[in-house]
Amino acid sequence: MKIKAIITTILSVFLLAVVIAAGLNAVFTVTYVNASFVTYTDAGAAAAERMKEQLNGYINSSTAFLDLGEVRATVEADPRFEVVSVEKDYPETIVVRVTERREAFAVADGTTYAILDEEGTRLDTASSPDGRVLLSGFTVTFEDGRADGAYFDAILSVFAAFREAFGEVRANVVSITMDDNGTPTLPQNHRFRIAMREGVEIVLLEPSVRAGEKAAAAAERYMSLGDLQRVHGRITVLTQNEDIVADYSDLF
Repeated sequence: MKIKAIITTILSVFLLAVVIAAGLNAVFTVTYVNASFVTYTDAGAAAAERMKEQLNGYINSSTAFLDLGEVRATVEADPRFEVVSVEKDYPETIVVRVTERREAFAVADGTTYAILDEEGTRLDTASSPDGRVLLSGFTVTFEDGRADGAYFDAILSVFAAFREAFGEVRANVVSITMDDNGTPTLPQNHRFRIAMREGVEIVLLEPSVRAGEKAAAAAERYMSLGDLQRVHGRITVLTQNEDIVADYSDLF
């Protein structure tokens, strides 16, 4: 009799748990996914519409038991997107805020170009580098969708310094080219050649050392030029006695 009573009690508790779970599921069921996207490109806008449809797949899921990490992973499976926030708005809504990563660089990848954001995340592939800063002469590798390689950290430092100075870097910078001056094993002879959209060239000598500071000095010197000077000439940035010097020379 005692065993029978124990079994009966266990079954009662189990059935009660099932009833409670069923009740929670009935009350806390996702009926609406409130997904808002901030996009900067046509490709991003189109991808956002597709992603909204995918997120609607969570409708009829249990709000109580839904794993928000799963929702986040669904969005970030597309490297173009970054989740700003994801939360439950009980009893029936999932709220997702998403932003498109900003395109920054283009790197030749066979007959196409890999498109990277400001942190080196590979976002997409394009047929041309138009509208992005073209990286030339660099050996860029990818691991888990992130760019890497010699001097890539220096590239990011340069971009960050230019962003601080100019705001939208791509409006001013056309390309960054690695020039090893024929001595690939001697970093002190290496340089970044940066083509500005107006025509002037910026040359950062030995970019493996204080690249961001040199880029900031170059940007300050560039901003001091007159309109005609920005059309031609060269700004050369180097270190002299621990000081960073940015000199302008008129090549005409």
